[in-house]
Amino acid sequence: MTAEWRPAIDPQTLRERAALVWQIREFFHNRQVIEVHTPILGSHTVSDVHVESIRANGGFLQTSPEYFMKRLLAAGAPSCYQIGPVFRKGEIGKRHNPEFAMLEWYRLGYDAEQLRCETSELVNLVLGECSYQTISFQSLMRERFHVDVFHESNDSLSDIATEHGYQGGFGEQEILDFLYSEAIRQCDAERVFVVNFPQESAALSRTVSVDGLEVADRFELIVTGVEIANGYYELLDGGELARRIEMDNRKRVELARPPIEPDPRLLAAMKHGLPSCAGVAVGLDRLIALALGRDNIREVMTFPDGLA
Repeated sequence: MTAEWRPAIDPQTLRERAALVWQIREFFHNRQVIEVHTPILGSHTVSDVHVESIRANGGFLQTSPEYFMKRLLAAGAPSCYQIGPVFRKGEIGKRHNPEFAMLEWYRLGYDAEQLRCETSELVNLVLGECSYQTISFQSLMRERFHVDVFHESNDSLSDIATEHGYQGGFGEQEILDFLYSEAIRQCDAERVFVVNFPQESAALSRTVSVDGLEVADRFELIVTGVEIANGYYELLDGGELARRIEMDNRKRVELARPPIEPDPRLLAAMKHGLPSCAGVAVGLDRLIALALGRDNIREVMTFPDGLA
């Protein structure tokens, strides 16, 4: 029997996708943000316990261009963006594919609020004008579940999650991730920036004190219940980054996952000096699918999983 050879995308959608990508490139060109290209295969990868990398040729297919782009910035590069493929193991579904397109950019001298503004301008360009709501992680969870997640016991949060169908492990972060997914899925507003996440989810963002709580100075943009963007006011302290990687690896061992060796080149770049900046990653296939009224990202991809 002849193998299926045709792409998942139809010719008209291919043209529409190309036009949207061109608009995005014009958006950055008009703001003097330069386009860069970094490797998709690297010697190191992220330690985030929620992301699994794909090993290849003794290295890793990159889950994001973040590490390479930060090395460029530390070496004196101006504000820059990249559009290209990234890879995450085991992520398959209507909104996921092991290989997908990511738009990521960094703005020198910006903080998270300034970058949220620019992100909304880009999304308005692609999806059309719309109002945005900004809500803290704490307030979102309180509205949805009537609980203060920063002060509630893990047992209580586990009970709430179980009531809503949770069947996973009993780690606090896993439970919070489930409750957060449920909250954004049922969010009434069309476009929502969620801010001030628990500091445990800071990853490579700075932390800041808000109302007596230490929170991650990062944001996510949710459009009609779908996470589109994840942005940080970027961490500049290489020593703190090394500490967070060590914490990630302890969690990985607890979950019977292989620890990840810290990237010495990234740490050296951080020690040399990453300029003050904010960065954001956008799931480009998701954004294009929303723009074109498609419910499944496979419909806007050329050769998704199963056809590649």
